[in-house]
Amino acid sequence: MRKIFILLSLVALLASCDKNAFTVNGTVEKGFNIGDTVFLQYIDNGRIVTLGREAVKNGQFKIKGSSEKPRLCYLSSIVGGKIRTSAEVYVEPGNIELSLGVKRNKVAGTPLNTNLQEYKDSIDILDIMFKQYYDKSKHEFLSQKAAEEADKAMKVLSIVRSQYVERFLEKNIDNEVSCYILSNNIETLSPETGAKLIARMPAELKADTLVRHIERTFHNKIATAEGKIFTDFKAITNDSKRVQFSDYVGKGKVVVLNIWSSNSRNAKREIASFKTFAEANKENVVCVSFAVDTDAAKWDKTVQQNNMWWPQISDLQGWSSRTIFAYGINLYPYNIVFDAEGRIYRRAVAFDALQSVVDEIKK
Repeated sequence: MRKIFILLSLVALLASCDKNAFTVNGTVEKGFNIGDTVFLQYIDNGRIVTLGREAVKNGQFKIKGSSEKPRLCYLSSIVGGKIRTSAEVYVEPGNIELSLGVKRNKVAGTPLNTNLQEYKDSIDILDIMFKQYYDKSKHEFLSQKAAEEADKAMKVLSIVRSQYVERFLEKNIDNEVSCYILSNNIETLSPETGAKLIARMPAELKADTLVRHIERTFHNKIATAEGKIFTDFKAITNDSKRVQFSDYVGKGKVVVLNIWSSNSRNAKREIASFKTFAEANKENVVCVSFAVDTDAAKWDKTVQQNNMWWPQISDLQGWSSRTIFAYGINLYPYNIVFDAEGRIYRRAVAFDALQSVVDEIKK
């Protein structure tokens, strides 16, 4: 009797394991050699965890594994010792079909991956159309009428994209794809809409660390929306003086807060753009740059090399900064314009739009 009980227990355990089993059936485009490797990995608290790895054989690979819960993973291919491309895929029970391309990847076979691919296909079409009009709008010899048409088309596409994201989120609010969509649209979703959608998520999804961060970000965006008075914060200057944002804002002049980083790959160009604006408005606008940095020496060196003469401040906490989080900012460069009384007049202002926004305040 005891042996039968043990045997049944083992059978039950094996059956339980099978419920979590997945298989990634992959194909790759030309350019791979026999022995090139693909890795299936996910990130857990900043640590990379590898679920599986396999060598590519005749343009194909197969990775088998088990996961207690659906996870968003990244499949990277190593060709000649270098990362060649990567794909996003959810590991969940069943057979997952993944086509790894040089320019584009496709995933299907299980519910979450089918939803993920549907979302990506639609967003890619909208983003490609937007880029075409954006590139057209920057053409040197574009007529005024054509420029206006391109601008109108971009605004329409932006609205269509936002509406599509909201509808897709509503349809997938009860599954893990909603977490992916939220994280990829944190800057384009209306914070009010985003907060309401998160409130409808199942408890286990709302408890996800990333979702909790996004929810707090949306609430911080609402608290620092256009029309709200500025949120004060403490910082230091690049010459180590302690200051507060209230030392600059709400003093009777328009203030532009420029969020930047010396680590940006486009730092020189971004600095040059803001510097041009600062110099053209030095008499009637207070420009303040807040650096998303952690290395004080590197930050100061960049400031000196580029002759950034206007106030330079930071809390040297990088992306852990409570300051940028308090304003719900998740990217740089990012510009916020405050009116003379210290109210937020406009958020997320592009460099080439700063002048017109400041001129608008003065009218």
